[in-house]
Amino acid sequence: MMLKGTVKTIERSKGWGFIEDQEGYDYFFNVANVRKGQTLKKGTRVKFDAVETNKGSEAENISIY
Repeated sequence: MMLKGTVKTIERSKGWGFIEDQEGYDYFFNVANVRKGQTLKKGTRVKFDAVETNKGSEAENISIY
């Protein structure tokens, strides 16, 4: 099941950011996990898959909705 959220922070030059889901939880993401051809900015509404890593919750398969 894909989650929905909003880009909270993005550091394009460093290649990462955070998405806040509809319940207020934050997910780290790497820009490599954004669907090709899509550009994210702060406030963009996205859908994504959440995975647990040894560093915490991360977002993958990110796309704009």
